[in-house]
Amino acid sequence: MGLIDVERHGRVTVVTLKYPPANAMNIALTEEIGSVFRDLGNDHSVRSIVLTGQGKSFCAGVDLKTVPSFGPADQRRMVHALNRAFHAVYSCPVPVVGAINGHAIAGGLVLALCCDWRIAANTAFLTGLTEVRVGVPYPVSALEVTRQELRPEIVRRMVLFGRNMTAQAGLEAGLFDEMVEPDALSERAMAAADEFSALPQAAFAASKRQLRGKACEMMEAAIACTEPLLKGWLSSETVEAAAAVLARGA
Repeated sequence: MGLIDVERHGRVTVVTLKYPPANAMNIALTEEIGSVFRDLGNDHSVRSIVLTGQGKSFCAGVDLKTVPSFGPADQRRMVHALNRAFHAVYSCPVPVVGAINGHAIAGGLVLALCCDWRIAANTAFLTGLTEVRVGVPYPVSALEVTRQELRPEIVRRMVLFGRNMTAQAGLEAGLFDEMVEPDALSERAMAAADEFSALPQAAFAASKRQLRGKACEMMEAAIACTEPLLKGWLSSETVEAAAAVLARGA
């Protein structure tokens, strides 16, 4: 533990990613996301959650400085960690409000899409599903969340071509539910989470499972080792593409 802060504020629990400089997802952070959300989901005193990031990024996706160099064992561990993390947030039985404070790229945007209500800061941050540009195939959970949460034409454009967009464009495309000024983000997210915490717990959890049942079943099957990427996730193409992105400072 140590890459995530968990703070209780009455009925609302705030979860903050804190892995500078961009909250990129290495194995440790990704496993911790899954562990934290599984624990919170099993804690009946937790009535709602705010998920946010520390610094100028919400989450920059997988850590391109380390992940492309993973051997087979670490690749399998990372794929498992991604599936478990996305599933733990997406299936969490209490309302999860995403306070998207900055860049939400690739797996970072998937993590944002796992939240039930998404509030973006009105800043010049970028967002996108850029996996194809760095040669990284989608684990089952990532693609299921994306397919479920976005309109078909938005999924097609974002997944196949990997272009980033501005936060404002993301709002218009339905990635985010609302946008507020940066200095109002925390207060607005807390207010939304407090409002949602009053919803009947059992009814909310059941409705969420009904809404996302098929996607969650696919994710759970992947976690139970039907994930095809466990046979091989990354390639030499990944290493070359990731190195090119880092060289450009993208």
